Amino acid sequence: MAAIDARGDDVVLTLQDNERSLMLTVFTDLAALLAEDSDSDDDRPDSENWEARLGLVDRPRPEDPALLRLLPDVDPEDDERSAEFRRLTEFDLKQAKAHNVRIVLLGLSKGNDISLTRDEVLAWMKGLNDLRLVLAVRLGIDTEEAQEEKYAHREDLSESEGLTLTLYDFLTWIQDRLTTTLLGQTQGDDEI
Repeated sequence: MAAIDARGDDVVLTLQDNERSLMLTVFTDLAALLAEDSDSDDDRPDSENWEARLGLVDRPRPEDPALLRLLPDVDPEDDERSAEFRRLTEFDLKQAKAHNVRIVLLGLSKGNDISLTRDEVLAWMKGLNDLRLVLAVRLGIDTEEAQEEKYAHREDLSESEGLTLTLYDFLTWIQDRLTTTLLGQTQGDDEI
């Protein structure tokens, strides 16, 4: 089972081979989800498209509910306002989320004992949160009541849903332990 410990200024996450392999897979999937190109007429990726980077071109509202959860409408009741906000902010938001995922994947590529700086822990926490949001959408968990319902009827879930819920639990545990460890270090810094 995974373990998370503070060692000096770093946080060390130790994973089993199967845990690390699973995390590599799901974070690679998240990177692919964030990299999906829109149906634009421009063949250049956003990173090479200055108009997109500067918010000068419209950005379509994501059709995938999981991507929409990561890149939500600013005002679900005002399509025009949401489109304007999306045009001005989506590129940077997507880039920030993709950056966090790259930090997670880089850490996972180093082996089963992953030493993380404070900034890397923050990136991991954000990446884990985004992945948990995607899994929640895939599981149909959009409220606390829906989550309680899933857990109350866990034995009735399909094998795929059951495994996804177990993964959701595992990622929640890692995120919680990283948060607790980082807070413990921060509180220790305040006492100095």
